[in-house]
Amino acid sequence: MAARAPEAKAAALSAPATPATTAGELAAAEVLRPLTYGEGPKVGILGDTGTGKTTAMVELVRLYLRMSPGMVFVVDDKELRPRFEGQERRDVADLHEHPPDPNGSRVIVLRGVPSEGIDANPEEVAALCWRRVARGRASLMVNDELVAGREKYIKNRQWRRGVVYMPRNFTKGRVVQIADIWGAQSPQDVPIEPFEQSNGILCFKLGGLGLEKLRERNYLDGGAAEVIPRLPGMDAPPNARGHFVLLRRGQPWDRRVYRFTKGGG
Repeated sequence: MAARAPEAKAAALSAPATPATTAGELAAAEVLRPLTYGEGPKVGILGDTGTGKTTAMVELVRLYLRMSPGMVFVVDDKELRPRFEGQERRDVADLHEHPPDPNGSRVIVLRGVPSEGIDANPEEVAALCWRRVARGRASLMVNDELVAGREKYIKNRQWRRGVVYMPRNFTKGRVVQIADIWGAQSPQDVPIEPFEQSNGILCFKLGGLGLEKLRERNYLDGGAAEVIPRLPGMDAPPNARGHFVLLRRGQPWDRRVYRFTKGGG
């Protein structure tokens, strides 16, 4: 057998090894652990398009429903077909006009009217969560995409004037059992509060400015920056995607790459 060329051998030795895959359900249990002591966790989901962010959100919602009696309100208006299962409503006004079936799913999916380009209003959804607090009821708000297409609420990494309840979810929601799951493809466009208040970020393949923003926000201790750009992305078939790392602010990476057993992008 021909000997390996010295250059190829050196390259193989210098390339960082990718850790073995760990069940994503373990990472989900870790980031939702505050539920066990009566708090509302904040969880970020970051990564390029098609890498598995929505799959991760769906799995987190399923675990939340097992761990908490709260309602889940999902802002899911990006595509013509819903990406989350639940009782669908146009917006909060429609929800008031047509109350959810008490025997149905505890997941309410706010869709807007995608076919007409009418988005749901995440600020109204956040306000609804705070009204529920007054009645002692826990809630989880899911923003499938916190930034893209949300110029009415966030611009230049700042909350727009008059946007009150979305940032309040992050700064004051934890102790009153308002949980948040937020997703973004461009971390560099996300306001500071989600980064400062999230107890964990599930990060799929990402690079460039997004990776630099994570470094700036103190999420990349321990070598995760070398692994994140090499996770499977759109260049891999859908059944080979879904790998992520768990990042926590100011804490070293746990040296694990996770993937939900369901897998996929």
